[in-house]
Amino acid sequence: MYSRILVPVDLNNADKLSKALSLAGRTAQADSAEVLYVDVVDAVPTMSARTEGDRMEVRLKDFVADQAKQYDIKANDHVALRGDLHLNVGADIIKAAKEADCDLIVMASHMPGLKDHIFSSNAGYVASHAPMTVYVVR
Repeated sequence: MYSRILVPVDLNNADKLSKALSLAGRTAQADSAEVLYVDVVDAVPTMSARTEGDRMEVRLKDFVADQAKQYDIKANDHVALRGDLHLNVGADIIKAAKEADCDLIVMASHMPGLKDHIFSSNAGYVASHAPMTVYVVR
């Protein structure tokens, strides 16, 4: 049913991703699909940001290798640089999914709070604007 699945990950909050990771892994197994794990980082042109970006890339590669082994799936990683610090990160997730020709996005969400009623959540933005299927997992 699906051939390429994009999963946005924030490795600083990996403990909140377990349900979304499980769904993506099981779906990829069932469909023999590839999973692309994407971490969206700020594109700040400083030396410390470059060092942090390199460190995050290594962490993401290790994370993806663990997911591939755990679910016995084909998996890749991608670090996406935010196009505009003032825009919703959801736009960068959608852009990465389009560029990678993904037909499904699986992303974690949280219980909505007051801020989410004023500003759109990342998951809400992606679900509303992505041209492909989106599963939002709480």
